Amino acid sequence: MYHGTEMPSFGDIWRDLQKKMGGGESLRNTNDDVERRFWKKYMNSQGQNGPDPYSARIWDEINCILGDSYYDSIIEIGPGWGNYSFNLAERCRNLTCVDMSPDTLRYIKQTGLEYGFHINTVNEKWEDYRGRSADMVFAFNCFYRMSDIEECLAKIDRCGDRFHIIGMTSGPEQEYLVDYEKILGLKVRFHRLDYIILLNVLYQNGIDCNVHMVDLTKDIKFCSLDQAVEKTSRRIISGEYSSEDLIRILKKYLKKEEDGLYHYCHHFKAAVIYW
Repeated sequence: MYHGTEMPSFGDIWRDLQKKMGGGESLRNTNDDVERRFWKKYMNSQGQNGPDPYSARIWDEINCILGDSYYDSIIEIGPGWGNYSFNLAERCRNLTCVDMSPDTLRYIKQTGLEYGFHINTVNEKWEDYRGRSADMVFAFNCFYRMSDIEECLAKIDRCGDRFHIIGMTSGPEQEYLVDYEKILGLKVRFHRLDYIILLNVLYQNGIDCNVHMVDLTKDIKFCSLDQAVEKTSRRIISGEYSSEDLIRILKKYLKKEEDGLYHYCHHFKAAVIYW
């Protein structure tokens, strides 16, 4: 950071927003056992569905950034259900995935073997990682629990000997959620953590980065308007409303297609940060 440049602590801003995301710190953010149980249930029920469709577009951008590079070793933090893990495995001789969830790592390891990859796993939080460095460190959409974000990003910088790629999906939020707040006066849980804070924490750590923004779309489907009310109302923290209030807004944005389902095309972005 330039001497004399006065900025607030973006680490403090990050921690404040972590508390505000759901009207208070969630148990998943603060309780390791709750987080592990979440991923155990998720991997048992949905984790076999494979990568999110939109992640292919993000990988295309990452692939362009990497060019022809091939690495001896890569560390991936928080692989989830493998949006990028198996593509990363093709880019290196040794891939190590670090995660606090044994169920996530078991899935990554087993699925990797099916693809012919022998993926190493380390079952611990990134905050506790004391293993070897690697040619590259990769981390995407895995920062939501990291309270000491300054040290977590500094460790990424230290552990990547040649290259670093991090990132996260970003806004804008679904339009009907914005209307719930603006028109109905409801308090809505928005995803307040955003890439720009990560970028500024890195800047305040003396790390200058490149950023590529990726335009994404996601087809959100509902079986009925009643289901749309049930699912979207989970994001409402407080305020008085009726189902009819929500349906009136949802009808502005949902379109019933030939398959009988109500579709919403969500346009949003992802940030790929690298140095």
